[in-house]
Amino acid sequence: MPKRIFFWTLVALFWLVSATIIGYAFGYRFSFDKGIFIYGGSITIKITPENANVYLNGVMASGSFSFINSSYHISGVKPGKYLLEVKADGYQSWSKNIVVHSGISTELWNIFLAENSYERENYNLTGVGKFFISTQKNLIAFSEQLENNFSVKVLDPETSEIQSVFSSNEYVFTDDEKENIEWSPQSHRLIIPAIREGEKNYFIVSLEKQETLELKNISQLESLSHVRWDPKNKDIIFCLSGSDLYRIDLNDIQNKKIIAKNIASYDLSQKGLFYFQLPEGIVYRTSLDAFESPLQITYSAPENMDDNSYQIIVYDEDRITFLNKSRDLYIYNKGKESTYFKKLAGGANGSQFSDDGKKLLYWTDNEISTYFVSAWEVQPTRVENENMSITRLSNPIKNVQWTRDYEHVLFINENKVKIIEIDNRDHRNMMDVLTLNNDKPLFIDNFRDGKLYFTDKNEQEQNNLYSIEFPKQNSLLQGFVPGNNNQTN
Repeated sequence: MPKRIFFWTLVALFWLVSATIIGYAFGYRFSFDKGIFIYGGSITIKITPENANVYLNGVMASGSFSFINSSYHISGVKPGKYLLEVKADGYQSWSKNIVVHSGISTELWNIFLAENSYERENYNLTGVGKFFISTQKNLIAFSEQLENNFSVKVLDPETSEIQSVFSSNEYVFTDDEKENIEWSPQSHRLIIPAIREGEKNYFIVSLEKQETLELKNISQLESLSHVRWDPKNKDIIFCLSGSDLYRIDLNDIQNKKIIAKNIASYDLSQKGLFYFQLPEGIVYRTSLDAFESPLQITYSAPENMDDNSYQIIVYDEDRITFLNKSRDLYIYNKGKESTYFKKLAGGANGSQFSDDGKKLLYWTDNEISTYFVSAWEVQPTRVENENMSITRLSNPIKNVQWTRDYEHVLFINENKVKIIEIDNRDHRNMMDVLTLNNDKPLFIDNFRDGKLYFTDKNEQEQNNLYSIEFPKQNSLLQGFVPGNNNQTN
């Protein structure tokens, strides 16, 4: 009899333990408070760098790493509120209060940790002003002003070779903050904006032929502005002469073609040429060769046409921003739910679409915001036509731009390059990337080679060009077992 009782006791314990193990495997957890099994939730996160430790309420969490999308998955988490922390040696920490629900994965796909300090690469250049990076060959064109000489040079960051392509004792580089050196799509020519005695001119420089064309002389046009390359044809430029838009073939300059008269601005895309027609304030599209009849894109104008100096930025014919000299910013968004044409901000300084066109970043002197062009169902979910403030600071905000994941924003505030996430669940994590000695720094996050280029003063108070690896790439083995490389407490 005792043996039989003992046997069935073991059988019962076996089934109880087996059921518990199976339940745990399927995400069930026993709640001692309620005395029942509860179906747990999970947490899925993607971290840069991958070799970081994850903590839930101060306790290091264990989970599995997916090589498919480099994400870290923690299963079987009891429903409730948690403080989620991510730490790694040599990096600033990240934290957010989250809520885990039964049977649902709480997802955070864009966790970024900035390093405590970055190793700078110094290109030993003197007097660097503005610079512009080619998207095709990873070359950097930069301006230099040394005493009375204005010059433009081209740097190859991989070889550190420098080529001088332009020099002038009569002209200085443009003082227009919205203009910069512009590479041709094939990276074989440059447009250099310059001024002399307050008058604008543009120089077309060929790196292959080592020749320079003065646009005002060869075009015989006055009051030049907004000179741009054709995105498809390497020999075609567009420009404004007063309020008239021209198309110029550099191989047949005398046969320049006027495309539209009395316009405020234009923009180019792979799909065509868009221009803002005055006085009615309507956007039209035509082909890049201007053979197509203009197609009307918008059917109403911004509310404020007292200042009709609107610059347009076109993502495509369904997504356009309008910004005038009075700094009124408008969005035209032909969404799935409706067509929106509304004012986003007064006092705006600029805007930038994300690469997929689903988000618009815009900023004023002291505030950064984002507008969601379309709905987004991945956590954190977003609603079409939603407007969201990212951060507001007392000191001026400058040089605002997206990072490569389009879920973080880089900007300068108080001589610091900062990065902030746009995920508004709990608080937003903001970190310092660089501290600069320059009163007017400039930086560009170059997605092509994974570096952030910036200007800063050296020990001799001269403006130099530097870069950092951003974000720093992990070694091949670092991401294999997250949490095992660091034991941060």
